Amino acid sequence: MAVNQQPQSPKSSKATEEYLLALDPAEISKWTVDEVCSQFLDRTGFSYLNENFTVNNITGRVLLMIEERNLVEMGITVVGDRLILMSYLKMLKKKKVENDKMATLWSGDTPASGVQYAEDGAQCCGKIFCPCCITRKFWRITGQGIFYRIVPPCSCIQTVTQEYIDFRFLKDMELRSGNSFLCCCMRHELLLFAENASKHNDEHVVPTEHHLVHPEADKVETVVRNAWSNARLVAD
Repeated sequence: MAVNQQPQSPKSSKATEEYLLALDPAEISKWTVDEVCSQFLDRTGFSYLNENFTVNNITGRVLLMIEERNLVEMGITVVGDRLILMSYLKMLKKKKVENDKMATLWSGDTPASGVQYAEDGAQCCGKIFCPCCITRKFWRITGQGIFYRIVPPCSCIQTVTQEYIDFRFLKDMELRSGNSFLCCCMRHELLLFAENASKHNDEHVVPTEHHLVHPEADKVETVVRNAWSNARLVAD
């Protein structure tokens, strides 16, 4: 819906960009129409468009979906203003995509609770009586890849390391279930096969195996497979 408008000069682009980059897209998506006007239009120097946005019910969620043709439909006739608005909106959308990629889809640590998730009797006893005496891995899966932090025994005197599997270099995965060292107990494991990022063009390099032994391995497989598929679609 179009309304009358009186163009005005937008604010300093540098100051505006700094302000927009500091915004959290998750919070923007919760904005009401009034907040879009006060936090976006007023702060970017486009207060004269408040009525256009209000009449068209532009909430924060809708703001992040707007395309230039929508601005035309809303009656914003000044081409320069449309281009500037779209450049600001593209900044917000890009940040949202980046934040979505880094959002945690699943997290957990290994060895998981339960005797079946211990590698042997010594680790089983260590988990119960001296947790700091065993190596632990803390996993986090995002839309970009898989992170896991390796905390060795008595980490105050040893180095904590971190591994990262970029979905671009993930080659395959395999879900396994089988008996643990206690043959009566079943445990679940997800094997991840990934190339070294620095050697991914070498056809002779064998993918590295990463083992996630956890009772939620089947759930993790689904999470990883979906995120991996989405990452490939974006890459294509």
